Amino acid sequence: MLRSKWMVLALGVGLSPACGGDKGETGGASVEELRLPDDPATIDMPVGVRTITLGDASVEVWYPAADSAAGGAGVSVALIDLIPASVRDVLGEPDLPSIATIAIRDAPLRPLAEPLPVVYFSHGFGGFAEQSVDLTSHLAGRGYVVFSTVHAGRSIGDLLPCLFSPPLDGCALAPPGSDAAPDDIRAMQAALAVDADFLAGALDLDTRAVVGHSAGGATTSTMAETDPELDAAVVMAAPPVVSTSVPVLLLDGSCDAIIPEAGVVEAFATVPDGVRVRMDGAGHLAFSDICDLEFGTLADTLLAPRDDVNELFLDQLSALGTDGCPGGPVNVPECGDTFLGLDVSGPVIRASTTSFLDLHLRGTGAGVASDYGAAFEVSTSGG
Repeated sequence: MLRSKWMVLALGVGLSPACGGDKGETGGASVEELRLPDDPATIDMPVGVRTITLGDASVEVWYPAADSAAGGAGVSVALIDLIPASVRDVLGEPDLPSIATIAIRDAPLRPLAEPLPVVYFSHGFGGFAEQSVDLTSHLAGRGYVVFSTVHAGRSIGDLLPCLFSPPLDGCALAPPGSDAAPDDIRAMQAALAVDADFLAGALDLDTRAVVGHSAGGATTSTMAETDPELDAAVVMAAPPVVSTSVPVLLLDGSCDAIIPEAGVVEAFATVPDGVRVRMDGAGHLAFSDICDLEFGTLADTLLAPRDDVNELFLDQLSALGTDGCPGGPVNVPECGDTFLGLDVSGPVIRASTTSFLDLHLRGTGAGVASDYGAAFEVSTSGG
């Protein structure tokens, strides 16, 4: 569903900083071009991140920042900040790890000559808005504006209180089979059309994609099924259940014990317009930055010794929080005892996602490369 309007806009807006509406934060500033290196796995612009309110939701947004922000310190995503107060009270404010990022908090928006395509990110079960911040920051550095919010009922904040017996205040698991996340994405889109905050006039809301991991991959499939104007869908570590003409990129790992490969392959075979990048040896969390939070250590040292923890639920979440991580248990028999290194899979995730979105949102490039190395197999479906 390639659109030519992006190229028309890029050629036709001259030095206007916006696509209608207010000039937003960039009004009056000298235009700074997008710098997009030939290697889609790399960036050459500073990246900003802000927390804004869209409707009733708190939303993280990553965006290309002005060159004046270059050299600024990237923010960290601290695990302690993701843990509800009821759990912190029980655990006693332990010293916990963080995820380092390149995104600069509240950096000025890059003043540009054209509005930017929009990407919505959907996190997985036990995840959070910033769970794949390496990818969301990278996409911002490639000229996209990425929005992500917490999905109630499947976030880490809703799950952790449920680990205890009896459950602590804040335990809020969504009913099995339910998914409110598509409504969250639709609500963000609707709110942006009314008031885009500091991004006013800088967004092309009609050029958009959804990217999701695990349960967020299922959300992405739902969006591809229900939004006929969606330009692209990126499904990571989940079966792509899509029957429409929306182009789909599937990223999955052969050693994922949470979402077995067989079900992913079966679903992909029915996608009308799909590209798959199979990562030999990758586990479930290769498509996120959750491994940096060392959930296995948290489970072993802080939770397992307690007598008020639901052991069955802890075992399930521990498996979910370590599959694909360095040193984590490999539970697919044919995969040996080590996962594909995240330093190997990370650049391919960034490159393939960028190339796919460039083709379908901007009409540039040749799309996903055919050869990323021996550990990666690229194939197509339907089409």
